[in-house]
Amino acid sequence: MAEQSIWYKIANVDYRIIYALMIILVGLPLVMPLGVPMTVGDPVKNYAKAIDDLEDGDVVLCYFSGYATMLPDIEPIYLTTWKMLLDKNVRILVLLTHVDSPIVIETHFNDVLKAEDNYGKVYGEDYMFFPYIDITEPVELAFTEEMRVVFTKDNYGSSLDDLPMMADIESARDIDLLIGMGPETNVRRYAVPYDVKIINWGSATGLLPFVPPFYDPVNGPIYGYVGGSSQGGELEVYTGYFGDGVRYNDAKNLGVIGLVVMVVVANVADYMSKKGGVE
Repeated sequence: MAEQSIWYKIANVDYRIIYALMIILVGLPLVMPLGVPMTVGDPVKNYAKAIDDLEDGDVVLCYFSGYATMLPDIEPIYLTTWKMLLDKNVRILVLLTHVDSPIVIETHFNDVLKAEDNYGKVYGEDYMFFPYIDITEPVELAFTEEMRVVFTKDNYGSSLDDLPMMADIESARDIDLLIGMGPETNVRRYAVPYDVKIINWGSATGLLPFVPPFYDPVNGPIYGYVGGSSQGGELEVYTGYFGDGVRYNDAKNLGVIGLVVMVVVANVADYMSKKGGVE
């Protein structure tokens, strides 16, 4: 009877206890990321490899959208990528492609990452931001052929010629790695005419359906990609830069595991209690 009573109690547990357990399972990783083991896909590994392979003085051009409604899905990718780049001795050019981009990029570099204090980087010497511009086909074509035809000043109104890092950067020919958002356009504008190595970052819906036809980790033109918060979590785990991506994935994984366990236990308990317990 004791065992029957236990099964009965489990089968009829107060629903508030279930809610409390789920809140703990989902909420704990959001406060303290656990780094639950996950499989890291090859596109993510090759994305990281392309950055790891950069040499001192290399030039990286980043297409940065970063509009507010998109951040929950892609910000883990942005921040992890910035950390990887800032840990290297490369020159970072950021092309701001959305009206929200200037505010977001300043928040990332100045407030969140503190590029100068934490990484010893100097604006204009190690990284710079182009002003926001609507990237139309004619604009992008002109930019790749001669950057100063499109931009003569940076995001803060300083002449590009006054930025030391820009002394020998004039066109797409001087770019060693492009981190872009539009696979087909990136290939057409950078890989085909200028043989620029490309990796892609973006949202799950905006990138993942379109990049596979161009992905080849050996021959390119796109050598790796990361799309959405799930792959953002993979990138964090793979590189060791834990952040929101790991938190989101931990919360999702623990929540699903907890839910499955509860369903199985509840069904077993219901069956055993109706059967009359273990005899």
